[in-house]
Amino acid sequence: MLFSAANKKVIRGEQSHQCIMQAPLRFSIADPGGNVVVTGEGSGTITSDSLTIAPKQGEPRSFSLRDIISILDSEYRIRVALAGGDVLLLSNLGYKFEDFARNLVQARNEQSLKDLLMEERIRKQGVKADFALLDRNGYDKVRGRCEVRLYETAIVVMPERTDLIRVPYSDLSSCSIDSFKATALLESGETLEFGRLGNELEPFRREVVSSMTELEVRVQNMLRDVHPTADLNAILKASRFMKEGRAARRSDLESACPGLWSMLEKRIAGLGLAEEYAFLSAKSTPERIRIGMKRTLVGEKQEDYVWFLAPIYSDELSKGGNAIAFEATSSDDEGRATYFLRMMGRKEYAGTKDVLKLNAIAEAALTETAKGLLAINFRREPIYIPDERLNAPEYAQYRYSIMRIPELRLIRERFIGRVIHSSIEQWKLDVDDLLRFNTTQESDALIWKKSDGGSGH
Repeated sequence: MLFSAANKKVIRGEQSHQCIMQAPLRFSIADPGGNVVVTGEGSGTITSDSLTIAPKQGEPRSFSLRDIISILDSEYRIRVALAGGDVLLLSNLGYKFEDFARNLVQARNEQSLKDLLMEERIRKQGVKADFALLDRNGYDKVRGRCEVRLYETAIVVMPERTDLIRVPYSDLSSCSIDSFKATALLESGETLEFGRLGNELEPFRREVVSSMTELEVRVQNMLRDVHPTADLNAILKASRFMKEGRAARRSDLESACPGLWSMLEKRIAGLGLAEEYAFLSAKSTPERIRIGMKRTLVGEKQEDYVWFLAPIYSDELSKGGNAIAFEATSSDDEGRATYFLRMMGRKEYAGTKDVLKLNAIAEAALTETAKGLLAINFRREPIYIPDERLNAPEYAQYRYSIMRIPELRLIRERFIGRVIHSSIEQWKLDVDDLLRFNTTQESDALIWKKSDGGSGH
């Protein structure tokens, strides 16, 4: 039975963690080179945040669920790949094998939900189903039994044997049902199918469609508020380019809803970023700037804000650049700052004089940046926290998120630095310094910091 009741507790320091499951087993640990460094018999205990192996002889070993890279089970053995390259192999579980494997995957997936930067309201949970994720050619990517949970902005699939899958509603083009299954079509061309839903089939489809509709209406209402005299049909067309968390091009918005772009610029100015937007626009290619609208989902702060991405580049290195500037109108607990990400490698940028190629690279970088920001729900801290601080207990969830979210890893790899908003004059000087720094350094690993005069380290 999954998550079988147990009154036992695992004690570590001053914390206690409810035991999910405990079972006798045989174990071995191999180093990154494949050499077995320890083996023996004992017991395995799964808690909400760890897997502990207690040998019959010797000290117990506790492994954080955050440090588990993958879990594979085959031929009554469970292979646990760990951060750092070690591999833990569990066997001799007997009739408890199935339950132990499912519970370990489920515990790790539950930890993932806490750590993957998805702090938002849940709408529906406890729906059991068979699922299959198919690629654009109809071939299986993964399938199995799962629990489906519907959150405010996404479907989350909690498989029994594999990693969780999160699909934002903004990535869905439709959701339909027939007599046996629910089918969600993704804009990527992939398909997510759910079968054996029983009486939940129609309620599930209805809740997904309702969630998608609510997000679409929310965007339309935000756009009407920005441009109250616009035609309703034009607002509808424009909202398709500005689905939850997306940033739209000027040309797309102007063709869908004339005047909307200038009204968005006025909203940015009215929210205190007039000089910053004008300064970055002057350095950017104006027609490539993208603007988006977003509602915060953390805690009780349910505020709508406007954000924009400005690509800054030129075939003249002396002008500085190779950067995507990210700015948002909302203020947060960390204080206001403008974030800068590289478009491409510094050496590659220095050798690229073809403007058409730079334009294409800028468009790709803008799309990747917007996708990455949506993947981390627009949180800033995981972007700039230095690697050396990720081992601190207070940043454990970010360490895990970086490991599990490829879009976040890409943003961190491209991070140039952030410019704090103090006075507007100082902010402009710092932006210029950062842009010069970015085209005068060769190593992509160097990050601009105001404290050392933009010299990087």
